[in-house]
Amino acid sequence: MMIVFRTLLAATLCMSMVVRAEVLLSVNDINISEDELYFYLKEFLLPQAYESGVQKPEAIKNALVNLYVVRRAARLAVEEGLIAEDEVAYRQLDGGYRVALSAFVADRAGRALAATDWEALADERYLVEQDKLGPREQVDVDHLLIASDERSFSELMTVTMEVQAKIDAGESFTALIKEYSDDPSAQRNEGKLGFINPGQTHPDFEKMAFSMQAPGEISEPVLTSYGVHFIRFNDRRNRDAIPQDVVQERLIRAIKKERKSALKGEVLAPFRGEAYPEVAEMDESAVAQRVLKRLLPDS
Repeated sequence: MMIVFRTLLAATLCMSMVVRAEVLLSVNDINISEDELYFYLKEFLLPQAYESGVQKPEAIKNALVNLYVVRRAARLAVEEGLIAEDEVAYRQLDGGYRVALSAFVADRAGRALAATDWEALADERYLVEQDKLGPREQVDVDHLLIASDERSFSELMTVTMEVQAKIDAGESFTALIKEYSDDPSAQRNEGKLGFINPGQTHPDFEKMAFSMQAPGEISEPVLTSYGVHFIRFNDRRNRDAIPQDVVQERLIRAIKKERKSALKGEVLAPFRGEAYPEVAEMDESAVAQRVLKRLLPDS
């Protein structure tokens, strides 16, 4: 078994690469080559840190030891039956394929993006986002959230009425936020959202927040998909438009990120089209049952 494992391990590590680098560490029949060190450092160091990271005292030694530790523990795991050797081989091969996939997608997406007029797209985005970037009204509010997660509707209403009763009795809204709010940031910021823009919050929350007028006014309960909100209005102000040149680079970065994500699916779509006809008529239930028997051997 171990001979097969080592053969698979060596084959998947090489992946058609001719091993030419010298062995830098050899212990217990585990050999760590300079090529493996190179790929390890390439994976875990940022390009801008290559020089400083490699030249750091003990960096090379520690990297070699880390590689050995992984190989040594992997061998013992296989020997002790903690994991099947063919699964180890598969994961190594699959990991290599995924690195190659990323390189392929980056290349094809890069070619498609090279001809893109980012400035023109940013101009369009700036016009579309005028509710956030153009002249706008903002309101400063605090809020108390009674989350609907892990609560029945009856429980949600019980807590809501309890908070409402304490508001009606004149208790401090800030104190109530600290006691009742399920917003994770409430203990840190006492429920303060600061000035918010139109379109920044849930539509029902926004409608209530922007309808309020008197500083210190506390809203009636507002139900959203997150739960029940109580909103305290603090202030209102008008803001001038943000000049386009101030946000142009940010808009371009955001659009590039979106396009790259979309292009990944577009680049790989033809391959899906190649493969799907070959499995279209497959009896999935039969295959599923066989796989389930392997996934759940004791059931």
